Amino acid sequence: MKILVISNYYPPYYIGGYELACFDTVEYLKACGHEVYVLTGNYINESSEFEKTYRKLKYINYKSPSFWDKYQVEIYNYGLTKKMIKKVSPDIVYLWSLRLVSLSPAMAVENLNIKKIFEIGDFWMKGYFSNTFFSRIKRSLKNILPFTIGSNVELSPTICVSNWVAKGMKNEYDTKQTYIIPNGTKIYNTSRKKLNKKIKYMFCGRADYTKGIDIALKALGNLKDKGISNFEFNIYGDGDKNYLNKCKNIVNALNLKEEVNFYGKKNNIKKYYKENDILLMPTRMKEPFGLVIIEAMASGVVVIATNAYGPAEIIHNEKDGLLFKTNDIDDLTKSILKIHNNTHLYYKLRDEAFNKVFNNFNLLSVKKKVEQVLVHTAKRTIV
Repeated sequence: MKILVISNYYPPYYIGGYELACFDTVEYLKACGHEVYVLTGNYINESSEFEKTYRKLKYINYKSPSFWDKYQVEIYNYGLTKKMIKKVSPDIVYLWSLRLVSLSPAMAVENLNIKKIFEIGDFWMKGYFSNTFFSRIKRSLKNILPFTIGSNVELSPTICVSNWVAKGMKNEYDTKQTYIIPNGTKIYNTSRKKLNKKIKYMFCGRADYTKGIDIALKALGNLKDKGISNFEFNIYGDGDKNYLNKCKNIVNALNLKEEVNFYGKKNNIKKYYKENDILLMPTRMKEPFGLVIIEAMASGVVVIATNAYGPAEIIHNEKDGLLFKTNDIDDLTKSILKIHNNTHLYYKLRDEAFNKVFNNFNLLSVKKKVEQVLVHTAKRTIV
């Protein structure tokens, strides 16, 4: 089967789990014998000749937006997508995030009557379907003016990474057909690592306010206030420099300079899971899933995460991880105290977490379900 994947970003450039999951899916589909092409943005380089990874999509500049800039990007990406479809002749187009590249690639697919499916790992479409009066008027005009390409795109069918995301797609975007398939991770071995005497907490991911690193720092500061100092907190990730500076100021204010390390973004984060004991995921955002959670669980790292949305669908509190109230520093402190130096609880959670990932989030079994949905969708008759 010929599959054209369209995504705004694609590794080696990536922001988070969405792009990494796209890469894993593409590699799996290739390994299954499918002919897979990727149309993505030009963060790395522009391809001078046709390749199976084609980095030619352009981005809307939202730092200094203008109607003309948006219009040019939409028209360009629309024409590029039609050109790619003509060249590849795909059986199905597999659409991932279209953030910044506009809806025009999806519009091109619809107008050419090509079978399509979306992978929804976050609500990137929210910016395109804003419900403000001005946005509704603009969409109406785009659908009738002769020099525009319209804005009506049916966001269906979709593969959603969690139950709450599928529910949101149905309620907010009238998605008719949803398939709930979580992200997956590779499981290399079944060995169990031992808890370090100096317990190593970690955070990995994009560093900004929504991810709540400051919440983790303040909770660990509470530990030190209680005379507990046999720990370190390793932070892997980059992002908002102002927010990172704020976090470093918190480290200084709480006298945590000896315990906290900022390592920046690491491309091979799985290497660092092996060195750490407990992953802290104090996210403030409505996390669609949480790829880092299952990666950590597969590596023998116990996870403490917020008790809502994606993390709450993965973790069973006090069985295979710990959950705390969102944005609640004291509740996170309680969760940390519950497991800190409690080797019996640590090993119980670690082993149950590994078993859950092995049984429910194994990359090969998860992507097999994706393949089955793609084949089924490609065979359906477009009405």
